[in-house]
Amino acid sequence: MSENPVQTKWHRRNWIKLGITAIAGGITSGFIKKDKADDCIPTPVQEVGPYPVMKFRKQPDHDIDLTKINGHTQTATGEVIIVTGRVQDEHCKPIPGAVVEIWQANNFGKYRHELSDEGESDPNFQGWGQAVTNANGEYRFKTILPGQYNNRARHIHFKIACRGYHELVTQMYFEGDPRLAKDPLLNQLTHEEQMPLILSPVKEGKVKKFSFDIHLEKLLPGKVSEKVLKEYTGTYTIQESSFDLKNFFKTTTGNDYDVHQFKLYNKGLQLYISFPFFIPVETGWAAKDEFQSWSFFNTFFRFQRDTAGKVIGLHLHINEDQFAVYKLTSKI
Repeated sequence: MSENPVQTKWHRRNWIKLGITAIAGGITSGFIKKDKADDCIPTPVQEVGPYPVMKFRKQPDHDIDLTKINGHTQTATGEVIIVTGRVQDEHCKPIPGAVVEIWQANNFGKYRHELSDEGESDPNFQGWGQAVTNANGEYRFKTILPGQYNNRARHIHFKIACRGYHELVTQMYFEGDPRLAKDPLLNQLTHEEQMPLILSPVKEGKVKKFSFDIHLEKLLPGKVSEKVLKEYTGTYTIQESSFDLKNFFKTTTGNDYDVHQFKLYNKGLQLYISFPFFIPVETGWAAKDEFQSWSFFNTFFRFQRDTAGKVIGLHLHINEDQFAVYKLTSKI
């Protein structure tokens, strides 16, 4: 999908602000060491992907050890790894109380998701977990090295949320993976953007440890008030589409979804989109009646108003020319 002005303005704002040169190209095993001044630039956003945990979100065991499930005598198949890191702001100050959620493929390349039909299931692999950062902004997970899924490099999905900060959806990768150079999502980022997402291991006893520091942007008040956001919240139902909506979701997620309805809701000064088959993700304000969600397959929204000025629907765009028309059917 091609970028549009709305998307570029929101997703690239950090890189433009910091004067980072867009360097295209593949991944190699050796990178130029970053200057200290670059250490706390906001972590790049990446798509949620097709398999965020949905059906299994209510499983009682979703702690920081994904290698075993409470009540099971056996542990997950695969190479055990430790993933640690710090969640900080743009000035390297720790963010305590942030919720860090990860999900990933098991050793066989299969996700713990009802529609993941690739690879072999592992009944002893937890599939996803949640941690809360401590006073120093630190988190820790014990998991396994993810198996190869589709044409992707090995990766782990992250979603980080904390009140007062922009929510972040991103992915971490493993240095030396031969698929890095051709990974279709990773290579949507510039070389500079890719660097903090690709990690090399250190040894912690017999276990490989990966340290993934994450940097969030503060949610700046004054752009859009909570009163304004509430104009847009509600349930939206499909009316028509200028493109094959079902095929779009089949192409982007690999699954068949009946995408006839979704919800928009706000938490304070932030607007979120929630489909029945997807975890809620943040949308970013770009201009009056215009929002975008880089995490949700690089889509953006243009809200429609009636002659009295009330929001009555929106256009869900995949680019400037193709959009689906949704009407506002109930308020939240």
